[in-house]
Amino acid sequence: MAASDTSTGAGRPAMKTAGRLALGVLAWVTVVPLVGLLCMWLGRSFFDSPEASRVTIYVIEAINIGAAAWLYWYAVPSVPHWGRRVAYFIAFVVLMVLASALAVFAVKLLFVVLVMFLR
Repeated sequence: MAASDTSTGAGRPAMKTAGRLALGVLAWVTVVPLVGLLCMWLGRSFFDSPEASRVTIYVIEAINIGAAAWLYWYAVPSVPHWGRRVAYFIAFVVLMVLASALAVFAVKLLFVVLVMFLR
């Protein structure tokens, strides 16, 4: 095993780019709905005006996009070939869209189940 194939000091193989990207997207999909729920609760609790609620929604969207950009920057190292960088970006966007759609579906399903059983 070459020195570049191991992580620093652990003796284990370093995680490949695809693995870092998939774990990052999984963490993003897990955290984003929780942050959204927290901000919705804070918006209703502390801000009474509709303008403040709208600003809260824009702040949530900015945080989500910023987190996704940071995740891409962190997970995809600089590569010597632009073709591979483009392929990673396309895979990242597709994975984020699919994971986000799945998270939205899961939240809607959870909401429907809660409404049905709490009647």
